[in-house]
Amino acid sequence: MTDHERLRWVRALTTAGWLFVIAYLAFVTATFRRATAITSGSFDDGVWGQRIEIFSFVSTHQNVIMLAPAAAACVAATMVAGDVVDRTESFLTQLVRIVAGLSYVVIGVAAIGIVGIFFRSPDSIGDLGDLLARVGGAVMAIAMIRVCLEAERSA
Repeated sequence: MTDHERLRWVRALTTAGWLFVIAYLAFVTATFRRATAITSGSFDDGVWGQRIEIFSFVSTHQNVIMLAPAAAACVAATMVAGDVVDRTESFLTQLVRIVAGLSYVVIGVAAIGIVGIFFRSPDSIGDLGDLLARVGGAVMAIAMIRVCLEAERSA
């Protein structure tokens, strides 16, 4: 692969990664707006319990998967780049850090959602499923942090 081809692939993968990040941020924003629109609580723990429940959906495994292609694009672009691209001032380095940072936020939101589960009424049926969905999302976020840190090191 020539240096020109490598540069093209790095640019394409970086662009794709940023687009996946934007898609996930759009989902987070929509979920946040939905949670803040709640004015009367239908849960036993009130309005804030319901808001936390709604917003913590961004940390479930089926929603965190939206961020995984961005992490994959980071790793692939870093591997393709080699020494051709100066990543100290590139969008690729910023993308790697943003994906890792968002993954840390996902872990925090998952932790808040997990704590919120324990404040629900004891007869809630879906508690185990909700708990496992948030744990699964946190585990996926840890995996993305791991590969992003490795991509950052190889830069």
